[in-house]
Amino acid sequence: MKKLGVISSFLIILILMTGLNYLLWEREGWEEDIKVLQDTNASYTLTINALTRQLENLENTLKARNESIDKITKENNELKKKLEDLKQENIRSNNIIKNKVAVINNIYNNIGDQDYIKDFISQWAEYISQGEYEKAYNMCYEQEQEAAETLEEYTNKFKNIVENIDVKSVKIFDVSGNLKTKEENTDQYLIGEYEKGDLFLTVELDVKLADWAVNYDIMFDQGTNKNIFVLKYKPDSGKWFIIDIRKGA
Repeated sequence: MKKLGVISSFLIILILMTGLNYLLWEREGWEEDIKVLQDTNASYTLTINALTRQLENLENTLKARNESIDKITKENNELKKKLEDLKQENIRSNNIIKNKVAVINNIYNNIGDQDYIKDFISQWAEYISQGEYEKAYNMCYEQEQEAAETLEEYTNKFKNIVENIDVKSVKIFDVSGNLKTKEENTDQYLIGEYEKGDLFLTVELDVKLADWAVNYDIMFDQGTNKNIFVLKYKPDSGKWFIIDIRKGA
């Protein structure tokens, strides 16, 4: 019995030692697996970080490319607009030149007439002085439906206000030489002016106003006035028109 007890104890110890060794072996295996997993995870992390950086670089490259495309598109649109503006300006300039040729021909054909232009303005002044406002109006507007004001509005600017107008002198007004310093684009300003009128004249007038109108701010002052008369020649009708009278030349 004693031997049996010793053998049993030995077997139990042997089993325990074997189990313990197995557990230790399993633990080492688990630790190795964990280490492998940790190394794999670290490798995956590095790979993900590298891919993330590559993705960020690609996104930055794409963003820079899109910004470059937007910039080029904007510049292209601006160039198209400038080209269209130049095209329209060229058309306007050509129209001005054509009209100026007609103006020169008209003046040349009437160059033998003494004070041809002065007589035209004097006729307008005479109509105003005599109260023939419709005739004066027709010297300013070719067609009433295209006029900037009605005959009634035009008449009200002179009737019972201006009693008499005498034309003293007429001289050419130099538009380019009298440019306002505030004009930033002088070329466009000049084109705009020459589109409006064909002749710009400094006209000295002797004006007599009604007594009540002397102290009012109207088109003319009592006595001597210097005004800019803007004349437009219409080749179709072969007539001149006073399209604007500017105060204070």
